[in-house]
Amino acid sequence: MEELSDKTKQLAYTDKLGIVMEEATPERVVASMPVEGNTQPDGFLHGGATTSLVETLASIGAALVAGWPDRVVMGQQQTCNFISTATSGHVRGVATPVHTGRTTHVWDVDVTSVETGKRIAAGRVTMAVRDRRDSGATSAQG
Repeated sequence: MEELSDKTKQLAYTDKLGIVMEEATPERVVASMPVEGNTQPDGFLHGGATTSLVETLASIGAALVAGWPDRVVMGQQQTCNFISTATSGHVRGVATPVHTGRTTHVWDVDVTSVETGKRIAAGRVTMAVRDRRDSGATSAQG
């Protein structure tokens, strides 16, 4: 878990969004993100930033369950229902598994306002789970 958390901290994209990991276990992944810097022109939390938070948490959870780094995960489908919005403060995403199979996972992610507790979005992500492929160095020679 610590190795995956360290890897996540190195990612420029999550850093750019200001995502801060709070908890990461195979049963639950929690992180927060500031609204400021992640808004659309009218000052509302941007849907793309919200869906990025949703997919990040589902990906980390799936990776923990799947056995990263030997197995890798990647998003196949995401749906996100925007229930409300935020114009300031922070939002928190909480991801929990719905299904953790050998080749696919499904994770639900609820996004709420840290300050008000109001639900902002409800997301669901389907993840592909695969064995990590060889770097290709040996197959290129053969």
